[in-house]
Amino acid sequence: MVVYFFKKLILSSRAGNLVRRISRLSMIGIGVSAFAFLTVLFVMSGMNKSIESRIVALEPHLSLKKENNKSVSFLESHIIKDFFKEHKAKRISIYETQDVILRSMDGQFRGAIAQGFSRESLENFYYNLKELEKSKSNQRKEDINKKIENKDSVVSDQWMQMEAPAMNEIFIGVDLARALGVFEGDYVMVLQPESLLLAPGETPTFEKVQIKKIITTNLNDLDSQGVFYIRDLALNSLRTSLSRQVGIEVWLEDPFLAKSLKKAMVEKLETEPGWVVETWMDRNSALFYALKLEKLMIGIFLGLAGLISSFSIITVLALLISEKTRDIAMLRTLGLSQKKTIDIFIKMGMVISLVGLLIGAFAALFMGMYIERNPINILPDIYYDSSIPARVDYVLFVLVLVVSVVISFLGSYIPTRALERITPSQALRQKN
Repeated sequence: MVVYFFKKLILSSRAGNLVRRISRLSMIGIGVSAFAFLTVLFVMSGMNKSIESRIVALEPHLSLKKENNKSVSFLESHIIKDFFKEHKAKRISIYETQDVILRSMDGQFRGAIAQGFSRESLENFYYNLKELEKSKSNQRKEDINKKIENKDSVVSDQWMQMEAPAMNEIFIGVDLARALGVFEGDYVMVLQPESLLLAPGETPTFEKVQIKKIITTNLNDLDSQGVFYIRDLALNSLRTSLSRQVGIEVWLEDPFLAKSLKKAMVEKLETEPGWVVETWMDRNSALFYALKLEKLMIGIFLGLAGLISSFSIITVLALLISEKTRDIAMLRTLGLSQKKTIDIFIKMGMVISLVGLLIGAFAALFMGMYIERNPINILPDIYYDSSIPARVDYVLFVLVLVVSVVISFLGSYIPTRALERITPSQALRQKN
């Protein structure tokens, strides 16, 4: 019956041009709003996932450091390493970090953060970076033919000989290299920040190093401030720097277990005050909060746009009721109850909204699934991520459908309350 009345009162020529056109525009508007809302959120979820994957691949999942400790031997002999081995950590190594000032041969100065790793950690860092670049360009990962004796290492001996920085060699981020105007093979001077406070005539402590490679991580902090080297092979003369810190970095099989492992670790180190434990989520909490807030605000504005377009259902039903008052009164006279009449008009309003909603929602679902499998590479390389990824969130998809059905029901129910005020006898006595 609902389909019959929908065809006769809305889609047929007897419905009137105004009602027919507004109802079609309502369906198109609701469909476009649902398509835009879901597509944008799927793309933003894909971008967030891409950033998260890059962070997990390039940053340690857990890092520990003890305040006022600059001794590597203290950390190497500490029992905390046994704790991580018990929890089957993928890799454990010592790192050092300090603030430095880089000076190019042309006299350009820039501040940076120098990070020294073990050979194994730096090799894995660069390997993960290469794998990310392969996936970014949609290339299939090459099989590693040669078996590696060391299970913790994931790179070949050829890479170690050809790519790893040697004595007094460093890697630097691409934005830092661009700011200094340097290229691979150039030499730079590395100075301590305390050098700026020396009296005139005093010679600052510095070290001359060669740029082995300029790397692109697509992470702003690393690209604009990162200097990477192998411990004991570079910056040995700067170990007296006040900003120098040493710590332990831990890589896990599942990076999302870092939060629970941090809690267990803090409990184990309760008797030793001064330890600072950070997860990759803690270090990037500001970034993740900004991404979450951005997604929330865009979702709110697009949702409001869809809500406004859904209000057109009220207009359609209000016009329909006002134009078909005599027809409704005649149906009531023939035995159609008031409750049944209201129910029919509510269902007609929901049909208008659900047709547009389902077409737009499923079009967005198929679009998201396609982009998820085939990221669109349309942006130039100047952007940190030149591809447009997507990640289909089925929970979000179902939630949008449920909320939309509730909104369409309310939008259909409100104007149909006017049917309660229609008296068949009075409506039939009225002239057209």
